[in-house]
Amino acid sequence: MLRRIYFFLALIALIPVTPVNAAPVKVKIGIVYDVGGRGDKAINDAAAAGIDNAKKKFGLSNFDVRELVTTGVDFDRENRIEFLVKAKYDLVIGVGPSFNQAMTFMTDKYPEAQLAVIGSREVASLSVSCMAFNINQGAFLAGVMAALNSKSGKVGYVGDAINPSNSSNLQNFQAGVKSAAPKAQVIARNSAASADADIITLSGQGADVLFINWSRDGSVLTAANKLAKAKKTIKVIGVRPDQYFIATKDAQKYLIGYVNQRFDTAIMDLFSAAVSGRTITEEVDTSIGVFGRNYNLSNNGIDLIATSASAASKSAVSRAKSAILSKKIVIVK
Repeated sequence: MLRRIYFFLALIALIPVTPVNAAPVKVKIGIVYDVGGRGDKAINDAAAAGIDNAKKKFGLSNFDVRELVTTGVDFDRENRIEFLVKAKYDLVIGVGPSFNQAMTFMTDKYPEAQLAVIGSREVASLSVSCMAFNINQGAFLAGVMAALNSKSGKVGYVGDAINPSNSSNLQNFQAGVKSAAPKAQVIARNSAASADADIITLSGQGADVLFINWSRDGSVLTAANKLAKAKKTIKVIGVRPDQYFIATKDAQKYLIGYVNQRFDTAIMDLFSAAVSGRTITEEVDTSIGVFGRNYNLSNNGIDLIATSASAASKSAVSRAKSAILSKKIVIVK
């Protein structure tokens, strides 16, 4: 009998013990906001919403999460990242693609540090998680919405001349327009220093609904207000959270919808991985060695939000989403 008892005790000792409802590992996470920090009505506020939710979900305090704001100079970005790395933060996150250069420099200097950039697909390093957003799907949906809200049959695209994704964004916008209204005409401009003149030009050519992929300043509103005074009101589809100006009351007069990039979701995913002792290193662009996570319709990282768009266009956008998800519609990359 005694021998049998010893045998069972030995078996029990071999069984691994897993604590029930084990608490997540406490981590230190550092955030470096872009210029302006919280209250910018743009990328910083979108990231901050995710931070606030993540702190509540994972029981993290202000001592666990350190928030800094850059002055906008690359040297300052590097210094703030380095400060957090030296202070032994488990993960340091830069908000926005303006951190690309600083992150590239710091990952070479501190290859053991875990870093991340929200809204970037350009930092080639396994220790940098690039949380990238696929605007191409949003551009297609914006084309559908623009076509079905146009009265003139002419719609416009305003891109940023330095945006490397302009060509694919425009192609997908054009495809979306044609899928909804085959006879509609697309007129495109790529702005350099300001979007003001290009928007007025497009309006003069008959475009009455514009997809605006420009976020460097508020010249979009300046142009829209000028046209309104001249009794040539346009309708606008924007991009959030890049464009701070479409969050203003003034913009609501023109805005019919916007492509939404869920920066808050990317932040939550990074926090979730960190407290689980993981990093996010999915394939983003293997041709140049970029890893992190691609956000799109399938993982709810991208969407087209209607504000005052027509009911017909909302229904068409919904059908287009389903077609993209089922791969009946092929998106140009």
